[in-house]
Amino acid sequence: MPLPILVASAAVAASAALGASFPAPVPAPLTEAQAPVFAVGEEWEFAFTNILEPTKSHNYKQKVASVAAGKAELEVDGGRATPATLDASANLVSASGGSYEPSDQRLQFPLAVGKSWSTSYVYKFGAWVAHCDRTSKVVGVERIQTPAGSFDAIKIEQTVSWSGNDQYGGHGTTHETDWYAPVVGRIAKMDFQDIPVKGPATTTHVELLRYFPAPR
Repeated sequence: MPLPILVASAAVAASAALGASFPAPVPAPLTEAQAPVFAVGEEWEFAFTNILEPTKSHNYKQKVASVAAGKAELEVDGGRATPATLDASANLVSASGGSYEPSDQRLQFPLAVGKSWSTSYVYKFGAWVAHCDRTSKVVGVERIQTPAGSFDAIKIEQTVSWSGNDQYGGHGTTHETDWYAPVVGRIAKMDFQDIPVKGPATTTHVELLRYFPAPR
C-alpha cells in the first residue's frame, strides 16, 4: 500500500479508536425551490385570522385524499367542510365553496430570488365573479417561525388588481406577502390585505400550525 494511503488509514483508525467524531454535514442554503410532490395522507393545519372581523377567524385542516396528474384533492376538516383542490404547483383551484380558473396563480416554479411573473385568473363564488390580474416577485429567502416550527422559506411579494360585481364598487387591489416553505410543500405564512375602492379594507393572516408528512 502506498505510504500516503497507509498514513491516512492509520489516522482514521486512530480517530475511531479514540472515539473521535466528525462535524455533521451543514445543509446547503436554500436558493431555489421546485414544485412539491404531494402524497396521500399528507396533512396541514392552518390558523386564519381576520383582523376586520375576528368572528371569522378559525383553524382548519387539509389532508391529501387523492393525487392525479399532479393535482391533489384535499379533505378539509376531516370531511366536514367543502373539499379543496391544489394544482401541481400547490395553487388553489377550489376552496371554501369558491373556484379559481385556472388557479389562484400564487406560485410559479421553480422559485428563485429575482424571479417575477404576471398572470390572470377568474374567481367565482356563487353569483360573485371577479377577474384578477396578479403580479409576483420573489424578493428573498428567510427563516420564518410558525407554531409548526422554523422553516427556510421563499418570500414572495404579490399584488392583485381585481374587478367584479360586488357592492363595494366592483374593483380593488390586494397586497400580499407569502412565505413558501419547500419542506412542507405549502405557503407556511401569508399576510394579505384587500383594499376595495369603496368599503373597508380587510387584513388577514394565515400561518401553519402543524404539518404531518404522509404515512410510510
